[in-house]
Parts: sequence; structure tokens; C-alpha cells
Amino acid sequence: MDWKVDLNGIKKRKILEGKFELECLELDTGCMPFLEDINVKIVIARSKNGFAAGGYVKTAIEHPCTRCLTPVRVEINSVVEALYVEKKHGDIEGEIRLENLRNVIYYTSSVVDLSDRIIEAMIVEVPQKVLCKPDCKGLCPYCGINLNEHPDHVCNKIPEFSTGNKFAELAQLKRKLEEG
Repeated sequence: MDWKVDLNGIKKRKILEGKFELECLELDTGCMPFLEDINVKIVIARSKNGFAAGGYVKTAIEHPCTRCLTPVRVEINSVVEALYVEKKHGDIEGEIRLENLRNVIYYTSSVVDLSDRIIEAMIVEVPQKVLCKPDCKGLCPYCGINLNEHPDHVCNKIPEFSTGNKFAELAQLKRKLEEG
């Protein structure tokens, strides 16, 4: 479905409903694959200041657990909200009033693409810290074994200096410097 809309063609309101096509959701942690279709419904209506767009996005992605990297299903049930206002040259006072509102998008062409609003709605719905379970133990920092699967794990790859006094090597280096 094409998510580009000609605002000049809207008399009162227009409803757009369908599947949004996207290969994966690009996040700061990588590109997360979708586990189901991206269902979108957006209503665009004329308003006093321009055009108000509102609707929802529903889908699910696969995201690795922040602690143990196990794949986690993340449900996305997000809201799309935007106010499209025509950019008029010289209307500084009007722009300042609207600046205080959230999700105001100024347009110069009557054809607007809602794709960015749909992607934005999905991104803000993903938690900053995705966990497979609230008490996830994560990975061993030395060998990488999953501590959820091996709760009694004692790592034999711990560097020798990290056991006991963590500053032992620094103290030994200080003594050597003082001696000679």
C-alpha cells in the first residue's frame, strides 16, 4: 500500500488501512526482524490549523535480550499522531505558537508520506532495555556462558589478577617503581 497522501484531495477525512512493508526495524542495537505483518490504520482529518493524523500500528519484532542475548518477542501496539501544517513564509508568530505542540510537521508540498510517522511510532514503542525475563542473570563476563541455563556456573577463565585484591598488580608495579 502507498502511504503517500495528497492533502488537497481530503475534504473532511480520509482513512488509510493496510499492511506497511518494511524489511526490518532499524534500532541503535541493529535491524530487528518482524515476526508478523505490520498492520496500520490512520485517519487524516482537516483541522483548524491543517490536517490531523491519528491511528495505530500493530506488529511484533524479535529483539535480543539485553543481558543474555536470547531472542525475545516484543509486541508493538503503538499510536500514530501528527499535525500537518502548511509552511507559510513570513508566518513566524503562527509557527512559534505551534512549536509548543508535539508532533507538528510542516509541509510545503501537498503530498505527504506517512511512512516516517509509522516507523517512528514503532521505534518509540520498543523498550530501551529488552529482557527475556525480569530476573535474567545474563552472560558470564569471562567465558560468555548463559547464566540462566547454568545458574551454578563457576568460571575457570577468570584472570588471576581479578581474584582477591583487584589492585594487587598496581601495588606490585608501585613497589617496583619505588625500588628502582
